[in-house]
This record gives sequence, C-alpha cells and structure tokens, in this order.
Amino acid sequence: MKPSTKSYLPVSGKSNNISLDIDAATAERCRRMGGFFFFVQEFWDVIIPEEPVWNWHIKYLCSVGQEVVMRLKAREKKESDLIINIPPGTSKSTIWSVMLPAYAWAMDPTLRLLLLSYSNDVAMGFSKKCRDIIQSDKYRRLFPDVAIRRDSNSKTHIENTQQGEIYATGLGGGITGKHFHYIGIDDPLNPKEAASEAECRNACTLIDSTLNTRKVDKAISVTVLIMQRLSASDPTAHLLDKKNKKINHICLPGEVIDGVKPAFLAKYYEEGLLDKVRLDAEVLAELYTDMGSANYAGQISQRPVPAGGLIWQKWFIEVPDESFPETRFMTQYGSDWDTAYTKEDANAASAYVTAGKIGHRIYIDDIGWAWKETPELVKWIRTKAAPHFIEAKANGNPVRLLLVRNGITAIEVPVSGGKDKIARARMATPVAESGMCYIRKSLADKLYNDSRQGILNFPRGKFKDLADALAQCLLRLGKKGGIRSHSAVEGDYDDDF
Repeated sequence: MKPSTKSYLPVSGKSNNISLDIDAATAERCRRMGGFFFFVQEFWDVIIPEEPVWNWHIKYLCSVGQEVVMRLKAREKKESDLIINIPPGTSKSTIWSVMLPAYAWAMDPTLRLLLLSYSNDVAMGFSKKCRDIIQSDKYRRLFPDVAIRRDSNSKTHIENTQQGEIYATGLGGGITGKHFHYIGIDDPLNPKEAASEAECRNACTLIDSTLNTRKVDKAISVTVLIMQRLSASDPTAHLLDKKNKKINHICLPGEVIDGVKPAFLAKYYEEGLLDKVRLDAEVLAELYTDMGSANYAGQISQRPVPAGGLIWQKWFIEVPDESFPETRFMTQYGSDWDTAYTKEDANAASAYVTAGKIGHRIYIDDIGWAWKETPELVKWIRTKAAPHFIEAKANGNPVRLLLVRNGITAIEVPVSGGKDKIARARMATPVAESGMCYIRKSLADKLYNDSRQGILNFPRGKFKDLADALAQCLLRLGKKGGIRSHSAVEGDYDDDF
C-alpha cells in the first residue's frame, strides 16, 4: 500500500524525498495568491475537531487577511485600518485571532502582533490555539525557520528566535514599552455588558490609548477591529466617527440588507443569507426569539438598533415641504430646547424641535442641534422660532434667565419624568404613535437616522439631545387643552446667575 501523502510520514528514503517535496510545495502554496485560505484549510483540524463549513465569506476574509500580512511583510505604507462587523459563529476569531498570527510568522517571522479582547481569558484562548498551530508537526515541517524561544512561551506571550512576537491580553492589559506591527482587537465588548454606556466609553478610551502608543510605525502598523455591533456608541461607531481616519469597513450581516459592505458582496448571499448552513432561516428565527429584537439587530444584522427603532420608531407622517401648512395657522407654535453650554462635540449638544398644532394635529417644522458656548449659544437661539420652551427647574432655570436678559421670549415647561430621558421618551411615544404627528419630509431622515442624533438610535446612541427635545415638544403639545405656562419675559427673577 502506498503511504498517504496527507500523513507526511516517510517509509523509505525515496518516500522521504517525496514527503519533503510535498512539504515544500505546500509551504509555497501558502505564499501565493489565496495562500492564507489554503493555510486555514491545512491547519483547521489542528485546533478544531468539527468538520469545517467553507462558506464564501471565509475565503473572502482570508483574502483580506493575506493582503494585510503581505503589506506588513513588505513594510509598505498602509492604505487604511480595518473594521469587520460579522455575526458570532462565523469563524471570525479562528481566522483573525488564531490563524492569522501563525500565518503572519510563516510569511515573516520578524512580525510583532498584539491580540486584544474584552477579557484576558478570551485573549489567552486565542494565543493558546495559535501556539498549538505553530508547535504542530505540520507547521514545523512547512516553516522550519519559525522556532519559538523556550524562555518566552507562555499563555499570553510568545517570541520566536527572529524577534517576532505574539502578545495576547485583555483590553487595557499591561503592554508598557511594547510596540507592534499588527493590532487585532477581537470583540472589545462583552455582549452582556454592551448596553452599558460606561462600558462602551471605557472600551473606546482604551482602544484610543492603545492605537496611539503601541505601534512600531503609525504609517505601517495596522489595526483590525473585529466585532459584532452592540451599541450605537460602540468602538465601531467610535472609530468610524473619527474625522480624517481612513478605514476599510467590511460589514456582513446575517441576512442581506442595505448594510452589506462592500456592496458587491451582497451577490454572494444565498437565499438572502450570509451562511445558509450555519445561519439558516430556522436558526435565525430561533436567535431572534432568544435574543430579542434589539440584540438581534446588533449581533446578527450589524445594526445597533432594529430597523424600526428601539423606543422611537418611524411614526411621523411625512408631508412634502411645498404642502406643509403655514405657521400662521398653528397654535402653541415655538421651539422646545434641551440646552448645554459646550463647544466640544464630544459632549452633549444644545438641540431644538420647532412645532405647533392645527386642531389636534402636531406639525414639526424644524429640528437642529449645535455645540456652542455663551454668547454664541444665545445668538444661535435667537435665529430660531420663538417662543422658546425651556424645561422648568425646581430652583429656577439659568438658561431661561439668560434668554430673558437678552430680550428673548422664554417659557418654562413642566416636564414629567425628572432627569430620566428614557422615562420622558416613553411618556411621549404614545403621542407620536397616535397618527396625529406630522413632519416636513426634508427633515424625516435627519430626525430618524442622523449618525449622532438620530432618534432611532435612542437610547443606545451616544447623543440623546434631539430625542429629549422631541419628547418635551410632544409632551407639551400632546396635553389636552394645552399647558399652563408663564412667559419668562414677564415677572421678577433672581439675579444669581
């Protein structure tokens, strides 16, 4: 019986030469076009006992990964960093956090790679599997130049004899003094904690500090963020929102929707599904039931909120601008405000909604927001439709006083729900759902989908200013018989502001 070429076990001198030839050919195949996908196929069973499902997206992601590695090998200036949004259970971590570091060393043993995740345990799991590949008999035969140093072979830190390095740790772990050619961030947020704004802010801050200080060369070192979308203020949103930052954004939702990036990849979806074997219609339906609409939207559809929204939905009836009623026919017309004193666009903005009523119908005539300090804030407010409705405060409202002193009509509005913006939104949504709320057609998309203030992102979005102004507006106009209020232009006021 002839020896199996798959076993690579020589039985004679002649077979040994054949085996060596096969090894050399296999190693060379890994270096050519499509080589990383070939590498993944070769080493799959070293770390995973189950039979693989070679869906099209795996080959595509491998082609992107190989391009990253070859650029690093040549020390070429990078074109962009990379963000990959894809559902769990699609082999993303196996490809990018286990196979790619081992492949990178096979192509260039001098490369230094950093693997990050939301916890040390997860990151160490990547490192262990990667080390298992590098220490396997097959890898050592194919790539004999890669040898792990015995004095640097731990769960978190692997070095080879050519100064190459693979370091794995939780996001924010101690990596002082170390610099890397490749920074891979795989699931920076724990899905169970992703709804927490504090956790999102912390992850974004840690990523910023890592990206700024841990690179061998900022022009060459590449960052790859791989994650499922979990919040409108998650690290994906944070990095995409950075001005002048070049990012190649790959987004592969579980079902073909408008969010597929690059768009040409949508043609590979079979029956509208990313992976009709592992994520077929029945599996997706079960996931929707188990996860709920909000989590399904983020983790499977790669949208941090359901298409219809979370608390706010697309309830407002759009009226063409040329048919929108004139304000002279409206009652209780004016601008409701959620104000803030800042010009830093990382903080809360001052936002307004201008609206009035005709009978029982509410018409939204204008919306907007800006980051301004006084006196620019006062000048800006003066350009918007008066009167201006300001939330009443128990101890007086300094914004109202400031407007009054500048000759601007300001009216205090009692708002239920206290400081809880979510509670106020839930109180206001029945008004929006009533079918009696209208909006200029030119404003609708901005109201719903703006990347910073769109209300469909509320409350997962970073900014809640427009949503709060809208809630105040609807609560004010939705009350039967109007509201009892007084003009801040009249009466006596304290001078403590």
